[in-house]
Amino acid sequence: MPSDSRGGAAIDAAISERDAVGFVAVCRGDGPTGRYLTGRRLDTDFVFVRIPGETHLRVPSTVDRPELDDAVSVRVDDRPAGKAAAAVLGEHAAEGTVLASQTIPYDAALHLESAGYDLASTTVLRDARAVKDEDEREAIESTQRAAKRGIGRAAEILAKSIVSAESDETGSDDVLVWDGAPLSTERLRRQVNAILAIEGVDAAGATTVRAGNRGGSDGRGESTDGDDGDSDDGDSDERDGRAGRGSAVELVADEPIVVSVAPRGSAGYRGALARTFVVDPDGGWERRAHVACDAARDVTLVEADPGASAGFLGSEIRAETAAFGFSMDEEVTRDVGGGIGLSAREDPPLDGDRELAAGNVLRVRAAVTHSEHGHVELTDVLVVEEDGPRMLVDAPTGLDPSRW
Repeated sequence: MPSDSRGGAAIDAAISERDAVGFVAVCRGDGPTGRYLTGRRLDTDFVFVRIPGETHLRVPSTVDRPELDDAVSVRVDDRPAGKAAAAVLGEHAAEGTVLASQTIPYDAALHLESAGYDLASTTVLRDARAVKDEDEREAIESTQRAAKRGIGRAAEILAKSIVSAESDETGSDDVLVWDGAPLSTERLRRQVNAILAIEGVDAAGATTVRAGNRGGSDGRGESTDGDDGDSDDGDSDERDGRAGRGSAVELVADEPIVVSVAPRGSAGYRGALARTFVVDPDGGWERRAHVACDAARDVTLVEADPGASAGFLGSEIRAETAAFGFSMDEEVTRDVGGGIGLSAREDPPLDGDRELAAGNVLRVRAAVTHSEHGHVELTDVLVVEEDGPRMLVDAPTGLDPSRW
């Protein structure tokens, strides 16, 4: 982990700017905020207190005390989180302003206020997490390489599939057969997840296979692992309606098949990659939709510069997609991405008036959905560098799985 505490300098600056005495967070040991502040996954919830230049952790006696950097003071304290934090603060100041995220537990806030401290909300952690240091960027890139191999496995299987003359359960002809049996969304998803496991990353409940507009609990032909459980301290990882397992359907030729992954690496950092494939294509809608998404993807490599508006980037992705004749209101996705890191969704969002900064790592997504033709999507992860944006992994974007 970094010396002292990742984010420590930013927290100290916020404390100084607000004339506060310290900062308090109540964290899940396996949650994104806890991992960010400690540099690792802990097996327990803990109280984090930052006094300018000092980091203090308080953990319960029911677990072994974690061994962290020598600059971090780790002690056992079984009192409620707010009382444990107040005890640390009391060694430095008997009263004053204490900074905390809006999501601090209500009882912890009451204990701090009862101890004589004025609680003030801050976004310092959210803002600090939006700009990744070199170690964080390398961790995300490593996860993204694994994501590419997972999608590559799907492409390999689809390329080796043969088109059967038999009908599927809905009466559709041209069922895809792989390894002697009909290929379903569920079979393909399991194969992708197997590769992710071999690569040493966790699928994180985020692998989806979507077949045209058929099947699934939401009617979108999607097989998914369900919720990825990344949320804590206000982090949100809801994925554009992807929660809940869809019903497996058999894959057929001439239908867009979207394979999407968002694995979690060993250091906790997420990746995101989605590609659309069509086996034995015959129609034109998916080609036009794919050209639109590919063009929108190219826009991100032009517009995602330091100092650019994140909201403008998001609007340009949607506008470029719609420029190929798709309805902005009914067909072009509203979820065009945003920051990614220890959570699948972090700052900056690609809306509003925030400026992009060097060190931002963004999930960028272009997608089109039609009630009859199905869904086409391209999702990647890029880093905003001083000299401009760069895709962390160069993955093929074509519809033909045999050209992966």
